[in-house]
Amino acid sequence: MRRLHLVPLLALLASPVHAQEALRRYSEAFEQRLDRAQPAIRYEVQASEPALGAYLVTMFVRNAPDTVRVRFPVWAPGAYRVADFARNIRGVTVEARGAMVPTVREDSATWRAVVPRGTTVVIRYTVRHPDGAAAAANNRSFLRPDGALFDGPQTFAYLDGQTLVPSHVRFVLPAGWRIATGLVPTADRAVFVAPSYDVLIDSPVLAGPALHLWPFEVDGIPHRVVYWALPTAVPFDSTWFTASVQHIVETARDVMGRLPYREFTFLYIDGTGGGLEHLNSTTIGAPSVTLRRNPLASADVTAHEFFHLWNIKRVRPAVLGPFDYQHPVRTTELWWSEGVTDFFAAEILRRANYAPETAARASLASTIQAFIGNPAHTRISPERSSWTAWDTPAANGGYSLSYYTQGALLGELLELELRDRTGLQRGMDDVERLLFDRFGGQSGFSRAELAGAVNEVCGCDLRAFFVDHVSGAKPLDVNRWLRLIGYRGVITREPALDSLGHPRPDLRLSAIAYGGYGSAGGAAGALLRIGVGDPTSAWGRAGLLTGDQITALDGRRILTHADFRGAMDSLRIGDRVAVDVIRAGQPLSTHVVVTGFERTIVEIGELAEQTPRMRRAREIWLTGRQSGLYRDR
Repeated sequence: MRRLHLVPLLALLASPVHAQEALRRYSEAFEQRLDRAQPAIRYEVQASEPALGAYLVTMFVRNAPDTVRVRFPVWAPGAYRVADFARNIRGVTVEARGAMVPTVREDSATWRAVVPRGTTVVIRYTVRHPDGAAAAANNRSFLRPDGALFDGPQTFAYLDGQTLVPSHVRFVLPAGWRIATGLVPTADRAVFVAPSYDVLIDSPVLAGPALHLWPFEVDGIPHRVVYWALPTAVPFDSTWFTASVQHIVETARDVMGRLPYREFTFLYIDGTGGGLEHLNSTTIGAPSVTLRRNPLASADVTAHEFFHLWNIKRVRPAVLGPFDYQHPVRTTELWWSEGVTDFFAAEILRRANYAPETAARASLASTIQAFIGNPAHTRISPERSSWTAWDTPAANGGYSLSYYTQGALLGELLELELRDRTGLQRGMDDVERLLFDRFGGQSGFSRAELAGAVNEVCGCDLRAFFVDHVSGAKPLDVNRWLRLIGYRGVITREPALDSLGHPRPDLRLSAIAYGGYGSAGGAAGALLRIGVGDPTSAWGRAGLLTGDQITALDGRRILTHADFRGAMDSLRIGDRVAVDVIRAGQPLSTHVVVTGFERTIVEIGELAEQTPRMRRAREIWLTGRQSGLYRDR
């Protein structure tokens, strides 16, 4: 039996926090907040002929400065990679007083023109993917005769030093097309408002002739589920699908206390996967064929991207804002911003009863398995993994371990630790709420403030945990935490076998349209490159590195992901495979001998002897429900 020290916790609950400021005067609720000396900016996106695979953007700037610098982002929040969005820009022109103005390209992302001060300037450019890849449906950007997803960073340029200027945007699209976006609508259904450039590019626009829209409300706040379907789409249970999204919103609301937006839009795209968070919307790939089999197939991604509206969009590492779109911004806290968001997604699914105990236990075992099964888990700390998100695996000796995996596991362990330390009374929900209240404004949190918030909620000192498992990569004894909820993990290594019990060939090589190093993979139109997750695999031992551009495999040219999968699926143990790649602009060739491989297996079972406290702790872990303090061990 242990006495719970309530004083620090009660002091925390009573302490005022001021990061979220209320309106100070009534006009702030509807006026554009600006300085009269600032430029006035509006855009027009002309995509009336999508079959051409390009669209024209016109940027009107009143009260322009005498030196106009037009810039395109090098990277964008949520995608920690150098994407060089300007690579898809063609024909930048600047016009002032009805005449073309000489324009100089200063660098890869910046065009400069000198104009009379205070005039109206018209800037035009075309967005085009050179290889036509923009037509492929994905959750980032596409342009097809049957629909489009306009990605903010690749669509909208900005004036250097003027990212806080509000703007209006008009879309000129084919007749009959509808628009769905998180941007503020106006009386004109083709015109939208953004209070700043930051919001503008964080509000993707999904459009097409037959968008499916299913609305719902939570706490009186409007939400929309918008679905863009391929011509080959199959029907699925949209009522169940929409209800599951609503239940996820309601459960996340219960975690954080209230919803912090005017409305929210879920943009789902058929025929793809993945997702990306935005301030009051999210883009998620959800193939109709998958949803037909299981309307909950996208629930985990939905929960993850939705919870980002708190964790990263409003509660962010301090160095990520104000945004510098021209230079990679490094932080040691992506394990929290991304990985712990994965923890909250799993928690939301548990509390929504979309992951009952058997599924929840299997999911936790899978997270532990992904962590322990990667040989990098004792080499690369979560902070190191976060810091090197922009780098190739060469920065870590060829090893890589996702900060998503690390943060998801650490989130679970911290939840169990906090519950144990506070008599089952407080957990990660309380940490995130504290971070939101204290740092959810302009400041963001520092590395020390994050650890301090965890300690404050705990009412104890968890510095050793952060030193060993956040800043360091000390081996984790997961059973120390699993036993707190009456579980026991069994970890084994065994040969990987197929369904017939035969050894599986080591095909642990992936290929993605790699548009730059980082967490989000590549953008449409990027080159196909490989990912080597384990340098001890047959492919890693042959000297291949993540980011190598693959050109041929076993003599077969590799141009598409289908080419790659076709070549890989034909391989068997004992095959000697020639692999041709380009690295740093130079062609390289190597041979890989395909072998079998071992894998780590993690199974979670019940402890033979369990206390009432363990059973209560597990109930809280599964459902979030708690009733008073629970003192007995």
